[in-house]
Amino acid sequence: MTDYRERQVVAPADWERASGEEKAIFDHILTTRKLGWMPNMFAVMGQSPKALESVASVGEHVRFHSKLGDDLREMVICEVSAILGNKFEWRHHIHKVPEHLRPIIGTGAIEDEPAPTGPALRFSRLLAAGETVPDELVDTLRQLLGDDGLVDLTVMVGYYQLLATFCNTLGIEVEDEMPHVPMPLKGT
Repeated sequence: MTDYRERQVVAPADWERASGEEKAIFDHILTTRKLGWMPNMFAVMGQSPKALESVASVGEHVRFHSKLGDDLREMVICEVSAILGNKFEWRHHIHKVPEHLRPIIGTGAIEDEPAPTGPALRFSRLLAAGETVPDELVDTLRQLLGDDGLVDLTVMVGYYQLLATFCNTLGIEVEDEMPHVPMPLKGT
C-alpha cells in the first residue's frame, strides 16, 4: 500500500452545480450519510459519478445495513484505516469508537478484547495486511456472526481497503471540521 500522498492530486467535483442523474447521486450520498455536508473523499470521487455511485452503494450497505453492530463496524473501519494508513477514514471514524477502546484500536492489544470484537479485528488486520487468515479464525467468526455476518465483515474490510487505496493514492485532504487524532504506528 502506498503512503498517504502529501498533496491532493484531483480536485473535488463541483457537486453543487451537478444536474440530473449526477445530482441525484450526490443528493443520495448527502441523504444517507446525514452529515449536512459532502465529505471531500466523495466530492473527489464524484469526478467519475458512476464510480462514486457504485462505491458509495457498497459503503451504504456495510455502514448502515450490515449485520455487524455499530461499535464493531466503527472499530473495523479504524482498524483497517490504521493498518493501511488511511488518515481520512481514521479521522472520520475514530471518535465513534467506544472511548475506552480508542487507545488500543490499530494495535495488537485490541485483539485481546472479548468476542466478537477481538476475533473480528484480528480478521480485519490480517486481511488488510494481506496475510493469511487461519481457518480456525474464519470458523470462529462464522459461529459468532453467522454466514451473513462473516460475509458482511469480509466485504467491509475490502471496502475500506478500496477507500485506503483511493485516499492514499490521491492524497484526499481531511476536512478541517474533523478532529486531528493521530493514528498508531503501523505494526504496533
